[in-house]
Amino acid sequence: MDQILIIEDNDDDILMIKRGFKKGRIGNSIHCATNGQEGLEYLANKKSNQIHLILLDLNMEVMNGFDFLMVRQKDEVLKKIPVVILTSSNRQQDIAKAYKLGANSYVEKPLDPDKFMKAILSIEDFWIFLARTP
Repeated sequence: MDQILIIEDNDDDILMIKRGFKKGRIGNSIHCATNGQEGLEYLANKKSNQIHLILLDLNMEVMNGFDFLMVRQKDEVLKKIPVVILTSSNRQQDIAKAYKLGANSYVEKPLDPDKFMKAILSIEDFWIFLARTP
């Protein structure tokens, strides 16, 4: 079964993301890592063809999202897995840097819980049901 990897250090955001996916009734299993290094370790121990989507925060301790993207960009297998940046940053330089480093999408986390839920459902609709990946 295809999995979704959430790389996020905020427990409240993880809970909201999981609720959004549950509300959308996806069948994908979800794994969480609290920073980019943990995410890379998880990916190294899994068959990467089982990972359907990565949701990545930018601002984390140990290894942030940009550093994760730099490592991913150099790996021919990992760079085929779509990465959606899901972060509180709306800084134009962060958006540009994320895309330059190979992010497939950039979504600013809404502060309003209802809007956050709608954002997760939109990500799910596009990346799980509509988009086709290698």
